[in-house]
Amino acid sequence: MRASAFLLCAALVAVVSGCQERPPKVPGETDVLIEEIHIEPARPDEPLALSHGALFERLGMRPGTFLITPRTWSPFREAEDRRRIEAFWQQFGYFDVEVSEARTTFDPDSGKATVTFQVRENQRYTVGSVEILSAPASEQEALADLVTAEKGSEKIDLEGFRKSRIDMQEHLKREGFGHANVYSRFWVDKSNRTVHVRYFVDAGPETVIASLRVEGNARVPADAVIERSGLRVGDRYSEDLRDSVVRDLLDSGAFAEAFVRVDTDTKFIAPGTAPDSGGELRDEQIDDSGNLVPRKLPAGVNVTVHVVEAPRVSIRLRAGAEIDPARADTYLGSRFTFRDVLGPLGHLVLEGGVGYGWLFGTPSDDPSGVYGDATVRTIHAGALGRLGDLRTTAQYEGTLFPSAYLHTLRTGPGVRTTIAKGLFFDTDLFATWSKAEGFGPFSAGERDALALPSREDAYGPELRASITWDDRDDPVEPMRGVLLALRSSLAPGDPIGTHRYLDLAPDARLFVPVATPLSLGLRASADWVFLEDDAGIPLGARLFGGGAHGFRGYGRQLFSPAIQRCFQTYCADIAVGGKSLVETSVELRFLPPRSPVGAIAWGDFGGVSGDENPFAAGVWLAAGLGARLRLWYLPLAVDAGYRILAESEVQGIDDAPIHVFFRLGEAF
Repeated sequence: MRASAFLLCAALVAVVSGCQERPPKVPGETDVLIEEIHIEPARPDEPLALSHGALFERLGMRPGTFLITPRTWSPFREAEDRRRIEAFWQQFGYFDVEVSEARTTFDPDSGKATVTFQVRENQRYTVGSVEILSAPASEQEALADLVTAEKGSEKIDLEGFRKSRIDMQEHLKREGFGHANVYSRFWVDKSNRTVHVRYFVDAGPETVIASLRVEGNARVPADAVIERSGLRVGDRYSEDLRDSVVRDLLDSGAFAEAFVRVDTDTKFIAPGTAPDSGGELRDEQIDDSGNLVPRKLPAGVNVTVHVVEAPRVSIRLRAGAEIDPARADTYLGSRFTFRDVLGPLGHLVLEGGVGYGWLFGTPSDDPSGVYGDATVRTIHAGALGRLGDLRTTAQYEGTLFPSAYLHTLRTGPGVRTTIAKGLFFDTDLFATWSKAEGFGPFSAGERDALALPSREDAYGPELRASITWDDRDDPVEPMRGVLLALRSSLAPGDPIGTHRYLDLAPDARLFVPVATPLSLGLRASADWVFLEDDAGIPLGARLFGGGAHGFRGYGRQLFSPAIQRCFQTYCADIAVGGKSLVETSVELRFLPPRSPVGAIAWGDFGGVSGDENPFAAGVWLAAGLGARLRLWYLPLAVDAGYRILAESEVQGIDDAPIHVFFRLGEAF
């Protein structure tokens, strides 16, 4: 009886204690999920000054989200997280911070744990001094500009201070000190509540290229790789060559990857590495007095260019969809690349696609249709100097316009070159032929007013040129950076062509980060067609705006001058394209990193006209909201907008001003 009673009591104790404490399954692990983690001030009258939202993702215990896997509770992780919280506050200058033991409760229904830590920050330290030691005299000022620590400031971020050394040594490497290393150290004076920051610079000698070697090449000879790289023995070596050589090799189209290895006495630090060590010093680099001993290094460095050749044949498939108030489109395309079939760095590209468009509200007898394109192109990288890439193109393009269809054939040579990082120049000289179906005929008055063409076909030479500088952080969803572009085309007309015109299209985009998930996007684009002759401007050179990628107050190709046509039972305005077009946008983008959803608020302003003044008929204004979904790395965009002004007139609900747009990718 006594034994039975003892076992019964033990069982009851186990049940009761099980409700109060969850022992780990194995040391350091349980199956108890986390409901919430709280970090609270130890005293209600002393709120926490340090923003610590980023800390929660770094803890050993955390609830799960759509993107972040959950981590379970254990008493061991409680102790680890307490140390993590303490280190986080110390990183920002709270060296006397006090973090309580964890207080954990368990929900009796779900069994999940809620963990609370209490923090007392105490006084924040200040930067007592900042010194840069042993830097080359010519670089002292430039290095000082890269340091984020300021004497007397309470804005302490030890990790940020450490990483200043990486910026400093990268600057020295770009200036020709290929062996440069910079080390950071901190001295904490608790009696005066100050932090002293020291940077020790060991720049080494200015470096030159002593030898060159290529590895990984099979189809492309080493001499061709070195010629394309621009490297020469005896030239000055700087870290900029790592980027420029890779860029120039990849631009040739023959390589999937490339990198430059140099036998400098430096250690590669992967971007995003945290925490930074401050730099590892060897014993022989410190003398008996604790001073830095400069390394004795040669000026010559040995350079190896590693390449990974792209597959000889590659296939790329793509699909697209877009819906707006004017039309709905689907598109399928493919690109076949045959590399080095025309000799080293000589490629053949076959590209094409087919789409189907459904037009809404058009008076056409067939308000839908198939359209597409097909291109055969040869590329001869380095045929015109080291970076002058020659190409020849033969192309057919079928384009579906509102109430018209355009067939275009073009062929001719072209050149592409990379001038600098993100700076490209392209030019092509085409022989072109086009024919418009369903565009016209137009009366003499309509042709005079809007420079409309007097014939369906157009042929002759066309010179195209563009220069682009792209410094955006992302080509699909940019949040910072700049893009500037100028595109132009010239058709000389009679006696070697049917039409004369000059098209100029500047484009500027600016992305200004406001906070980590928030950015302001600005775009100003315009297009003008000048120098037309009596034959007018053909359909292919006329300007149509609107749609998901233009002025969102109208559907695609409907932001345009129009002429009226009457049919048996009704009359309709037919978009015929203009001579001048302006489309500008501003977007406030909320796109949190690693989040599948985002949102924007946008406003569009524009003008379009049949003469050189795009605002001759007034101004147009639209605004709205949008949602962004990033599923399987595929950005989907849905925008809803209201056209506020049209030709400077306020739009009422009877003017059908509300529009919804769906597309793949960002607007700009």
